[in-house]
Amino acid sequence: MSQAMLTLDGEPIIMKSMRVSVSMQFQDKDQSGQTSSTSSAEQGAKGKELDISGLIAFKDDHMLSRLFELADAKGKGGQRHIYRVGSLLAKSVKVRQAKFAGRISASEQEGLLAWVVQFTLKEFDSVPEKREARLPGKPANIGTGSPGTTAAAGGSSQPGEETLSSGEAFFKQLDNKLGDVLA
Repeated sequence: MSQAMLTLDGEPIIMKSMRVSVSMQFQDKDQSGQTSSTSSAEQGAKGKELDISGLIAFKDDHMLSRLFELADAKGKGGQRHIYRVGSLLAKSVKVRQAKFAGRISASEQEGLLAWVVQFTLKEFDSVPEKREARLPGKPANIGTGSPGTTAAAGGSSQPGEETLSSGEAFFKQLDNKLGDVLA
C-alpha cells in the first residue's frame, strides 16, 4: 500500500502511517419548532477540512519542530499563513489552499519511539465561499447619479425633498397606486 503524502507550499511533511481524511460541514437550522417535522433551512456549506494524523519518530525531531513552525507561521496582517496543499485526497476534492485550524497535537508513544501527531487544515477561499460572493445579496452601493436624480438607496431623509427623474416619478406613482389597491 502506498504511503499518503502531503506537501505545504511544496515542502513535504514526512510522517509514518500518515492518514489524511476530509470532511465538509453543511449548516442548516431546524424549522420544525415543537413538531416532529424534519423541516430545516439550509444555511450553506462550509469549507472542507483535512484531518491529518501520523507518526514522527523521536530521531526525526526536526520534522516535529518544523511542523509546529509551519502551524504557527503568520502571513500578511498577522493572520495564519495560507498554504498551497499538495495531497492526492486534497486534489481529488479540489482543496488547493488551506491554513492550520483548531489545534495541532503531538503525544509520545514510548513503545513506538515516536510521537503521534494530529492537526487540521481548513480550506481557504473554498468553492462555496466563491459561489456565495458571486450571488446577488445586498444591493450595490450606488452613487449620487446624474444631476436631478436621487441615489437608489434614498439620498435624502425627507420624503418631500426627493428629486426624481420623470421615469422615477412614474414608477413611484405606480408603486403608490399598487400599494393602495393591495392594502
